[in-house]
Amino acid sequence: MKNFTFALLIALLAGSIAACSSEEEAMDNAAIEEVAEDQSANEEANEEETGEEGEAGTTTAEENTPEVSDIEMMHVHGLGFSGDGARLYVPSHDGLKVFENGVWSEAAAEPHDYMGFVMVDDGFYSSGHPGPGSSLKNPFGVVKTTDMGQNLEMLDLYQEVDFHGMAVGYNSHAIYVINPQTNSRMDDIGLYYSTDETETWTKSEMTGLQGPIFSIAVHPTDEATVALGTSEGVFLSNDFGQTFDPVSDSPTTAVTFSPAGNLVAGSVSGEVTLTIFDSETNEPQLISIPELSEENTIGYIAGNPQDENQITFTTVEKDMYMTKDFGGNWSQIAEKGTGINLEAGTKQ
Repeated sequence: MKNFTFALLIALLAGSIAACSSEEEAMDNAAIEEVAEDQSANEEANEEETGEEGEAGTTTAEENTPEVSDIEMMHVHGLGFSGDGARLYVPSHDGLKVFENGVWSEAAAEPHDYMGFVMVDDGFYSSGHPGPGSSLKNPFGVVKTTDMGQNLEMLDLYQEVDFHGMAVGYNSHAIYVINPQTNSRMDDIGLYYSTDETETWTKSEMTGLQGPIFSIAVHPTDEATVALGTSEGVFLSNDFGQTFDPVSDSPTTAVTFSPAGNLVAGSVSGEVTLTIFDSETNEPQLISIPELSEENTIGYIAGNPQDENQITFTTVEKDMYMTKDFGGNWSQIAEKGTGINLEAGTKQ
């Protein structure tokens, strides 16, 4: 099962990267179709064994009276809540989408293709590409904003690198990037970090890490604590990524830290799960989620900085769910990239 899961994750990751890069060719989907057929047979067998009741740790989405919005997300490149907890921001191929008071809307800023997008307490950091008609150059390198993209500050590596893997401490603003190529500031590929707004970069040795990296997260206040999700599980470092220790061994597609500093991971091994790990003991606790097919893995997770019970996640198929009671009930707020308004009849 783990070999199958690893092959599936590689295929999904490759597909995501290919779809989001204007300079790469479209990937061949034959491998995904083959594993999907195998998985379909496995799911039918599982349904016969389990019947109508779901597995422990899963729940159904909360019933509501939604209406389809006119917000379409071609891709989803991240998730994050504003500092006051009132708005959820989602970067897509054509700019930021905003979910507020149960309703979707477009952000006022230019529709840039943000990659490596990370919300912080006073704005966001990102990489990516300029939108159509923009006067900005490609790629962005590392940028930041305190007015949700209406003005961008080019911090480093402008016109050099597009970082798909980037994480920033929500309060500390420590920046970690997975560098894909040598450049004017980094002479090797791998994990680098900066605690001074990119004035200096330091390479992390990543001793103890196993498997290809699928996701990255930085502790909100402790700039030395970084987590990586890989094909071999969740790995945690408390020394700026110099050494990593395993936290779990389930292939992990998404990691984040809760506002209180607990590690949260979206994993897949027989089923898709969402797990929170205690910050002191690393003791795992499953969070109930709607049942997902194994190929529809969790892509990004975000917690509300003002409410530990409010969590949102999105999947690789661009389904998005939100809970306000720590998994007791879930509302679906997007399906296959189409936003769902939970306040029916409200105009955007």
